[in-house]
Amino acid sequence: MKDFFLKGITLNDDERLLVETVQDLCRKDIGPRAAKFDETETFPWENIKRINEIGLNGLFIPEAYGGNPVSKTAWLVTLKEISKACPSTGIILATTSHCCYPIVEFGTPEQKEKFLPMFLEGALGAISMTESHAGSDVRSMRSTAVKTADGYLINGTKSFVTTGDAADVLTIFLKVKEKDEILGLSPFIITKDTPGFSVGKKEAKMGVRASSTAEIILEDCHVPPDHLIGAPGQGFKILLDYLNDSRPNIAAQAVGVAEAAFEAAVSYANQREQFGKRIIEHQGIQFMISEMATRIQAAWQSVLHVARLMDQGHKNFAAEASMAKLMASEVAEKVASDAIQIHGGYGYCRDFPVERIFRDSKITQIYEGTSQIQKIVIGRHFTEKNKR
Repeated sequence: MKDFFLKGITLNDDERLLVETVQDLCRKDIGPRAAKFDETETFPWENIKRINEIGLNGLFIPEAYGGNPVSKTAWLVTLKEISKACPSTGIILATTSHCCYPIVEFGTPEQKEKFLPMFLEGALGAISMTESHAGSDVRSMRSTAVKTADGYLINGTKSFVTTGDAADVLTIFLKVKEKDEILGLSPFIITKDTPGFSVGKKEAKMGVRASSTAEIILEDCHVPPDHLIGAPGQGFKILLDYLNDSRPNIAAQAVGVAEAAFEAAVSYANQREQFGKRIIEHQGIQFMISEMATRIQAAWQSVLHVARLMDQGHKNFAAEASMAKLMASEVAEKVASDAIQIHGGYGYCRDFPVERIFRDSKITQIYEGTSQIQKIVIGRHFTEKNKR
């Protein structure tokens, strides 16, 4: 069963070595720590240290700024493997890449030169749109960046910020206000040492408990004008582009979670005996295993299709990204639930990993756009304009 879901993926020699190195790291270090970090809700600093040591923070940084970028396919395989071992660690790495994306794609050369090397040195990143009253409806956010003579004065509170309490650099979307006029949304680069920046409530979560989720409070934070990404108020396109790029990451995480649940279920079913034989020899369990494997394969192929589109330079892949995220997250929850069912009563106990994996699976249906939002994105793609 080893590497069953990696068959047929085209990677160059360096990328294959990368994946093998990551798999070795996951097997020896990241995976064995996952249960303890979850139980104690401890941020996995040991995992982050090892990730930095093998240069994974450089995978999403352009070579011109010191990075070692790889294909989108190799990146998603890497993210899947880490998430399979520890979903919390996978989302921390993905979130740092999310923070970087607006800087890499829309930042000035000066902004890239100033901020991107920080990540290569081990800085963690976070990105935030959400507020307590502005979730899927980001346009209803109230946090503002008011233009001043020498920059912007920022005030507001952001909610559910992944890695918010641990991040060194944050990309935060705000409403830009100039001369009492709201110009629109824009992303700003804010570092944790900015005066007026503080961390509020830290959420106690159902799953991915080693990944912190915090409230960020911005009180009269002054930033210079070069911390604004793009033109003032023109950030909604940046936000949409960012979501199209980030949703395949969550899809890869979801596939990793599903794989972890599947492997645990297969291992248990091959050992557990009832009615005189291993339960995997019972047709009912074989059918469940078959359906789990098929769902994972289908979801993973959807993710890889988006990766191919991105690697080939396609610009319009919003629907495909949402399809991959929708399908993979639904599969993750279903497969994790079935894995518990195969374990029977043991699956409901924390002595077995499927209990944690099931809790970890749920968030993939929620962040970076709920499953319902993904359906809206997909549906709009096929809705003809200006027709009744």
